[in-house]
Amino acid sequence: MKRLTALCIALILFITPVFSMQVFAEPEPRSMFDYTDDILEDGSLIYYFEELSLRMPADWRGKLTVVQHQSGVSFYQKASNDKYREEDIWTGGFLFQLGASVNQSFTYLPSFRYLGFSEQSAMNYYLRLPTDYPAYNDPEIRAEYDKMFSQIDYVVENVEFYSANARPSSGDSNPEPSTGSDASSAGKTAGGTDSSTGGTTGQDSKTESTGWKPSQVRYFFEHKMLPRYFYEKPEALLDGVRNVGIYPLWEAVSKENGTDPFYPKQDYSTHYYKAEDGTQIVQVEMPQPDEEPLCYRIYFVYNPDKDIAAYYTAECSSLAPDICFICNWSREGEHELCGSRDVLDKKDSKYADALLEEAKLVALQEYITGELTPEEVSPQNTQEPDEKKDSGKTSDAGLAPIECKEQGFSIMADPAYSWDYKDGTGITVYTESEGRIPYVIVYQGEDLIVEAFEYIKEQYTPHMQQSYGSDLVSYTEYEDYEIGGRKLPAGLYTYRLQGYLVDMLRIYDSTGKRTVAYTAKYIQGQGEETLKALDNAVRSFKAE
Repeated sequence: MKRLTALCIALILFITPVFSMQVFAEPEPRSMFDYTDDILEDGSLIYYFEELSLRMPADWRGKLTVVQHQSGVSFYQKASNDKYREEDIWTGGFLFQLGASVNQSFTYLPSFRYLGFSEQSAMNYYLRLPTDYPAYNDPEIRAEYDKMFSQIDYVVENVEFYSANARPSSGDSNPEPSTGSDASSAGKTAGGTDSSTGGTTGQDSKTESTGWKPSQVRYFFEHKMLPRYFYEKPEALLDGVRNVGIYPLWEAVSKENGTDPFYPKQDYSTHYYKAEDGTQIVQVEMPQPDEEPLCYRIYFVYNPDKDIAAYYTAECSSLAPDICFICNWSREGEHELCGSRDVLDKKDSKYADALLEEAKLVALQEYITGELTPEEVSPQNTQEPDEKKDSGKTSDAGLAPIECKEQGFSIMADPAYSWDYKDGTGITVYTESEGRIPYVIVYQGEDLIVEAFEYIKEQYTPHMQQSYGSDLVSYTEYEDYEIGGRKLPAGLYTYRLQGYLVDMLRIYDSTGKRTVAYTAKYIQGQGEETLKALDNAVRSFKAE
């Protein structure tokens, strides 16, 4: 867990007096997840915990890696885990994690087995199972993993509680709903049926279509899918959040799992902050949660220059309804509690200030100090096209001038469009709604690229391949692309973005002393207006 230093705590008290802050000390040396292990007479392995024991098949001997942490004890196939650790991946070969909860929050896990309830400690015990296929890509290792995973039923059936009042699982089961992931032996029992969520946990009946309730899909979305995707492809995800919002992704995940999106689009909004060192902090407001551990807000913290990529949540608490918990999901899939604060009231006149203070608290978890500058605040995918601002007097051709004094050029555009300027980007002309795809960007650089077509092939296309990875569907490089009555070098790139295919056309021109880059982004098949705006920009570009 990232802990606040004395300096950070002082900064919190000085900068953010509205916070109700708790600093969590190291756990006591003895915990409910401390264990001893032994080998029984029949060769089976046994792990003794404070209130129960877990028994493993005899042929697992020498094949396990066991890791104890604050939230439980994780068991891994050693062969996969060793191989993945060579690649700096620490959770490879995951079989299950023993966990305990005072409430029913574990039932939001996409895949778990219920073990029982201890009246002595009032704890529910369960095994959390993998939601993907974590075996190493080697035939022998995968065969061993598949056999071990198929024997998890043996572990569940042989759990033993020490307390006379403990109630082991009844063995009743419900089919586990699909998570939308590829079929594999993970998530299947030895008989080939779905892993059960056996045991009586007092949950409401589930949806008839797939067994998932909207709250369970939401848990998977906020706590599993988003952090995993962010750590794998941070730039692609943040580009999507900024341009089309997070709602289309939520909608796609909901429908894939047979549930209605349930929450209206207007319940999602995004706030962008920038730290003095250039770190981006993207704060996404989620629909009002009513169950633990659903989120009020999620945070993406990103600065590739400082190797910072972190995912945080502001979570609902059923035990303390007036408090939300600030937590972190690590790259390795560990969930850590970082602090707490009062639940924010959206009707409060100082709500925006409180959001900024919470963003500062998240920034401090990554040791980012100093001021945060709000970049923009906009609802996602919810509103009709904004009222367009008048950029100047309309010319005889029906277009209006847009002047970029910072970079020394001007273009002409339809006065119905909105536009803005940002350092490092240039002028962005929004052909529909401000702040979102579709748009056209015009940027005049300081240097001259002499061989622009070679630059596209050797520099820009590799940049797109690295940024979007497997989400880059296709690309075409043009030595002479006809646009604005000219023939210019260009690259056309198509990539996946939260359920959409986005076309991005990148064109290079020259003033003789400086390079001009034009970029048009639009949803595939919906680019007519944006390409018209691009054509106008190329035709009308004038350098001062």
